[in-house]
Amino acid sequence: MNVFKSCKKLYNQLFVKKSISTLYYLFILILLILIYGFHDMSAGPFIYSEF
Repeated sequence: MNVFKSCKKLYNQLFVKKSISTLYYLFILILLILIYGFHDMSAGPFIYSEF
């Protein structure tokens, strides 16, 4: 129980919250890039290459 309280206290710090949030959104961004792929630089962005 003491370990849980110390983890909760650590999570409540602003720096830790912002770090976790930033890593979460960075993970989503990298995942989207890997899903849609990135072509060579002359291909253009994904949305423009479809039209």
